[in-house]
Amino acid sequence: MSIMANKRLSRADWVNAATQVLATSGIDMVRVDNLAKKLKITRGSFYYHFDSRKELLQAVLDSWRLKATEAVIESLKMRSSDSKEQLLELIALPLKGDKAQKAASIEISLRAWARRDEIARATVDEVDSYRISFIEDLFKDMGHSPQQAKDLAHLMYSFLIASSLVEPEASEDVRRERAQRIANFLADNCPLSECKFRGQA
Repeated sequence: MSIMANKRLSRADWVNAATQVLATSGIDMVRVDNLAKKLKITRGSFYYHFDSRKELLQAVLDSWRLKATEAVIESLKMRSSDSKEQLLELIALPLKGDKAQKAASIEISLRAWARRDEIARATVDEVDSYRISFIEDLFKDMGHSPQQAKDLAHLMYSFLIASSLVEPEASEDVRRERAQRIANFLADNCPLSECKFRGQA
């Protein structure tokens, strides 16, 4: 294969391939040789874009942070300025078909990687903090006290992270309806005994 053919593969192509391998096979399989074989290209293309595997892994983390957090939040804000509508849309994201399943696989693999790597851990911690802060602000906008908003944000975020792991065999409609009931229940700013969403089936 020619050098020019190698150069046609972009930096993003390598990052996307590395992310796919991470999601399906784990961080140990994200190796230059493995990726080159997957992309059917020589290693020269890799070193045209990256100095090392470490640089590639950092690019994977940066790409995930942008696509799975910053871009998602900006999209939610663009769709609606209403905090409750943003909350309802957010809680439904893990349930949206193949794209959501792929995102969940990436997230699970990233978190497994973060358990053994300080750089990955720092990125995951940063993303968690950013996401929780956004959700906390939504609850504050809906009238919850600062402490209650913080607690509810952690509770909802825990639900979002677990959504792809608990009852994955349940239908999308069942999971979506449950998610909406939970979002409504958490968003309703009232004592639990009086919450109108508490007793809904």
